[in-house]
Amino acid sequence: MFVLLTLLTLSWGWWVSPHPKPKCDRCNENFVCDCSSSNLQEVPAISTRSVISMDLSFNEIKTIEQDDFSEYNNLQVLILRGNMISSIAEQGFSTLRKLEVLDLSDNHLNDLSDIWFKSLSSLHHLNLLGNEYETFGGKSLFRSMTQLSSLMVGNQFLASVSENSFIGLNHLQSFVFHGNNLRSYQPGSFSQINSIDEVTVSIAGPFQTNTSLTTDILRDLSRPETRIIVSDLRISRQQLKPFEIIFQKDVKDFLLRNLSCNMDTIGELFAMTHMSALTSIGLEDSEFDGEPTLSVEFPELRHIRETHIKNVKMEKFYIFPAFTCSNFMCTHLLRFATQLKRLVIIDSNFFAMPCIQSRLFISLEYLDISRNQFSDITLPEAFCHGQWALLNLVAFNVSSNYLKSFDTLSHLFKGMEKLAALDVSLNVFRTMPKVCAWPQSLRFLNLSSCQLREVTSCLPKSLHILDLSYNDLMVFEQNITDLTELHLSGNRFKTLPEGKLFDRLEVLYIKSNPFISLSQNQIRNFGDLKILEAGTDTYVCSCEFVNFFNHELGHLVSLKDSRQTYICSSPFALRGTKVSDAQLSVFECHAAVSFSALCVFVLVVVIGAMVMCHKLHVVWYLRMTWAWLQAKRRPVAREDQVCYDAFVSYSENDAEWVEELLVPELEGAQPPFRLCLHKRDFLPGGWIADSIMAAMEKSHRILFIVTQHFVQSDWCRLELEYSHFRLFDAGILILLEPIPDSTIPTRFCKLRKVMNSRTYLEWPEEDNERPRFWQSLKDTLQMA
Repeated sequence: MFVLLTLLTLSWGWWVSPHPKPKCDRCNENFVCDCSSSNLQEVPAISTRSVISMDLSFNEIKTIEQDDFSEYNNLQVLILRGNMISSIAEQGFSTLRKLEVLDLSDNHLNDLSDIWFKSLSSLHHLNLLGNEYETFGGKSLFRSMTQLSSLMVGNQFLASVSENSFIGLNHLQSFVFHGNNLRSYQPGSFSQINSIDEVTVSIAGPFQTNTSLTTDILRDLSRPETRIIVSDLRISRQQLKPFEIIFQKDVKDFLLRNLSCNMDTIGELFAMTHMSALTSIGLEDSEFDGEPTLSVEFPELRHIRETHIKNVKMEKFYIFPAFTCSNFMCTHLLRFATQLKRLVIIDSNFFAMPCIQSRLFISLEYLDISRNQFSDITLPEAFCHGQWALLNLVAFNVSSNYLKSFDTLSHLFKGMEKLAALDVSLNVFRTMPKVCAWPQSLRFLNLSSCQLREVTSCLPKSLHILDLSYNDLMVFEQNITDLTELHLSGNRFKTLPEGKLFDRLEVLYIKSNPFISLSQNQIRNFGDLKILEAGTDTYVCSCEFVNFFNHELGHLVSLKDSRQTYICSSPFALRGTKVSDAQLSVFECHAAVSFSALCVFVLVVVIGAMVMCHKLHVVWYLRMTWAWLQAKRRPVAREDQVCYDAFVSYSENDAEWVEELLVPELEGAQPPFRLCLHKRDFLPGGWIADSIMAAMEKSHRILFIVTQHFVQSDWCRLELEYSHFRLFDAGILILLEPIPDSTIPTRFCKLRKVMNSRTYLEWPEEDNERPRFWQSLKDTLQMA
């Protein structure tokens, strides 16, 4: 029984042991975690509980469990797009009371529960697109979301929208609904949303098959204050009837996106706007095929102020739609043109506008014809060659066309006294003339990406903002007094422009240039500079620059870009390192002082070494070593070469005793002893050390006349050392005076050793003892 209980306990522990969660550590210092595309099959454990934003998109998560987000109470953004989520625990989001953005799009949810969202009172944006739920409504999903401002619902499987679907939604800034296969709609469902700023509705299927359902949807969404965007349609003339309700409900802002039809269909749809309350009408990302075959009367639009056309492709773009123009309808066309304040035609193969038509736009203030095909020939015609056309224009964008002549361009605008902003970027000017004529009202000029190699005094002097980024400029020396914002990014500047030319400049964008350094003086020359963007990867990270960047730059200006974009290119050891992380040694930062200190240190060491060498007699030891080496290398003298009975080693100070007593006594003996004295027997012209060693080699004995003078003599020390290298047993010590051990230098270690281990002769002070001294010495010499 005990064994059975043990097995049951172990098995229960095995079943309940928690499965370790995968981890995600890709979080930055702002508590934003990007765990997208990580092949996660469940919600991971995040490295910090203080996470504010969590991106789990494009993984393989299938289920949201009750405690998956229980630890992340500060979470504000949660992206779960593109997973395989099919089920969510009822309390899966219950702890996320601060959540503001929730994206559950492109998953496999086949039902929506109001319990999921019950605690999400702070939610602003909710995306439920692209799931598998077939019905929407019957539950008060949004009753607790009092702050919801953006809602996206619908999918390809959605078949019905029932009543009470949107109760609780007071005001939406944006509402997106996809119901391309919708078959049932309860009228009034969308009306439960009290107010909507912008609606995007994609219901291609109902447009094709159910006009009544489509009309009900558009009726509930169409309101004067709501911008209506109808997208993803491929229709014919017979399917246009639902649009009538939009224009009848006094909608003011209407846009068609991703529309595909023929020219007759779009012409008739435009005619349906007759007498509507529209102030803005637009087309985006649409295609029209064929040629117009019907004559369409131009509608009367008394309130129109803006026309927006973007990325519209016509099969034969060079054919303009024909409008009948009776006297009555010409009045409508004239009124339409004269009322327009904003005209936008972008990326639509627009290449010409006749002068006579341009002169109709007498109220036009904003014109955008960017990314089209205007040239130096067609643009002057559109502006009537600078004569009385578009005189009220305030802002003009002709970027990314086919303009090449800067001189032609400037003359077109000289009479436009209200023109304040001009964008001619992404054209190919390359050069500009020295002198140009501009209206005094011009404040903003964009010349970015125009392949300019230099700029001249042609630039308008009235500018406040100038964009010259991404050209081929190396210098900028034009004095524009009122300039407050200058863009020079992506050129070839190696240093900042001279700041004294720009007294009022407050913002300077100059990143992605081959800068070497920034300095305090450069920044201070810009008297009013407040914002700087100068990130690049070419900085020479000298000590001065690194110190200035880390400790002083922030007090002079605010950096618009991140400090992470300021990268060192040299020295080599720091290449690729962020300037804020660069660490330089003291020697690199204070080279002159460091070199001086090093020299002083070396000098002190050398002097100290010399003093120590002197104190420790290192030179002498080296000389002794050299003598030892020389002795080892010298051949031993043959017996027939030994011609002296004794070599006398003595100090010059003791020469009197040697010459007057020792030499007469020994050389006058019977038989006489032959002595070798350096003063008498050394041949002149030879090296002393060599002579000493040769004489000692040719002697049977060596007499060391030891006195205080002896132990202080370098040559005596050499002779003593050499005798111990080669003739250890040949030495005879004669002490002329008492020598205490304490007075013998430490380097005379061999002398001490000999005196402590062998007998020696002492010169007697009493005269009666001296005969015995001489006899002992003679006996010792005769023993050789």
